[in-house]
Amino acid sequence: MKLCFLHTSDWQLGMTRAYMPAATQARYADDQIDAVRRIARLATERECAFVVVAGDVFDSIQPDRRVLRRALDALAAFTVPVYLLPGNHDHDGPAAFWSSPGVVDLFPETVHLVRDTVPHGVEGLPAEIVGAPLTSRRPERDVLGAVLAALAPAPAGVVRVAVGHGAVDSIAPDQADPALISVAGLAAAVADGRVTFVALGDRHSVTNLAPGVWYSGAPVATDYGEDDPNKALVVAVDTDDVTDPIAVEAVEIGAWRFVKRTVEVTGPESVGLLEDFLDAMASKERTVVKLALVGTVSLSTRVALDAVIDRARDLLGALDVSERRSELVVVADDADLAALDLSGFARAALGELVAVAASGDPGASSQAAGDAVTAQDALLLLHRLAARVPSPSQPRRQGRTP
Repeated sequence: MKLCFLHTSDWQLGMTRAYMPAATQARYADDQIDAVRRIARLATERECAFVVVAGDVFDSIQPDRRVLRRALDALAAFTVPVYLLPGNHDHDGPAAFWSSPGVVDLFPETVHLVRDTVPHGVEGLPAEIVGAPLTSRRPERDVLGAVLAALAPAPAGVVRVAVGHGAVDSIAPDQADPALISVAGLAAAVADGRVTFVALGDRHSVTNLAPGVWYSGAPVATDYGEDDPNKALVVAVDTDDVTDPIAVEAVEIGAWRFVKRTVEVTGPESVGLLEDFLDAMASKERTVVKLALVGTVSLSTRVALDAVIDRARDLLGALDVSERRSELVVVADDADLAALDLSGFARAALGELVAVAASGDPGASSQAAGDAVTAQDALLLLHRLAARVPSPSQPRRQGRTP
């Protein structure tokens, strides 16, 4: 018997990011909703029998009314049964909107909320869904493991899909977390026939943990450090194939990228390389970049660097320069000082600024470091202002520079 279904998770509908400008945030929200419709089309095109969404459909237990209505409209595009599992962001606790009177009734007839741990048959198919819904943001045990431990083997000829949400013990950084899901336990449940496939959510990158045990990843990337997001999984099961009964295909859904990069800036060449890197970004309007800048530069180099960053900010979805991870020191060189062409009190003030700006070495006190940063900013401003004011021997330029 052959059967195909679609595994997705972590839609995170309603998610906001403080570093996104309003226009970018609106574009991102639209793409999240469009991803739901893309998944619906994919399920139809691949003749999937049903769809499982392994948690975090919404980014909150109380999604905004507009987010909910747009989600309902997108879910209406599905022509096959869709099973939604509450995850940690949208858990099924007492304060969650799932429990609000009439909310579940708003969903299309094809959509089913998995709120218990009992195997549910898929109407008209030799298939069952068994879920491990979360009822709190931070579970205190391996919820999915407990559900699978209590299961008897699936009936002969029935494809049983277990749906869970959470971090697993094989890759979690916090091994003391009592909620970690045991990968060995999941693999054992597949091996002894209690379930055919384990569909997981929480990790936003496509990940195969064991035969028949997968994270689908988020259909739209959500943050930095996600290795393989923007996908959904089409799972084909052939119960007659005893050697390799499960085939999984990751299909592209979203187009967003979150890129983090540390850049050492030493001079104009470094600025040029950064400009090339930013210009080469594909789908700039759907790319978010976080930079950490390190090195020691002259005033003129810093001004050129700021110009490159300002231009990229206008083109990219968002560009953030991390203050915490950046260690960029500005030191005025002889060429910078000569270019300012100051005299009298202004020249004396310039000398004081240069001295203070150079005092923020790694061993300096927090006050000295702060003063150094302020002095560097003042020097940059002075450099920009001086560059815009022609000397008496120079005619004033007409028009604008780009």
